[in-house]
Amino acid sequence: MKSIFKNTLLSVCAIGVLAGCASKDANYDNNINYQDSVNNKLDNISGTENSVNDDNIASTNNANGASLTTVTNSGSNVLESEISGEKVLLESVHFKFDNFNLSDEMRSIATSNYGKIDNISQKYSNVKIKLEGNCDEWGTDEYNYALGLKRAKAAKDALIADGANSSSIVMVSFGESNPVCNQKNSACWKMNRRVDYRLLP
Repeated sequence: MKSIFKNTLLSVCAIGVLAGCASKDANYDNNINYQDSVNNKLDNISGTENSVNDDNIASTNNANGASLTTVTNSGSNVLESEISGEKVLLESVHFKFDNFNLSDEMRSIATSNYGKIDNISQKYSNVKIKLEGNCDEWGTDEYNYALGLKRAKAAKDALIADGANSSSIVMVSFGESNPVCNQKNSACWKMNRRVDYRLLP
């Protein structure tokens, strides 16, 4: 009898330990509206303010060392590239949770970026455009790398639609490995769901 009680107690403890080590991975199912479910969960978490402390973003570097800074009144960020001594600031486009479609607002930013890229490309004909897809921390590493690539592809499609040459565009996904903000709140996660534009000589 003591042996059965002891085994039962050990089983309950093991289940408790495993439950405490639950993964952060999200189970993605096309039948569930993840934006609503995550927003509902976030509403119950303290610190989900709609603004991000600029100190967490202003001096951060991405995986390739280019400086990222916030853009006044937009809640977005810009990446500075330098071509033959000429600096070009390109604003990142951001995405909804678990999404790779450009909203109307982000499509306008993509078009504005194209105008700057086209201007510099006319001066320096061999300029390449590198699109870097990024995700928030939710989901598996594999899922986020694939999602980051889909986001980069959406930005590429927008550039091509505006007139860019597809052969001048390269894409990469950093998944969740290249955050610009590390706070655990919805505003920070939104900052990390992005595509950064970089110009390469």
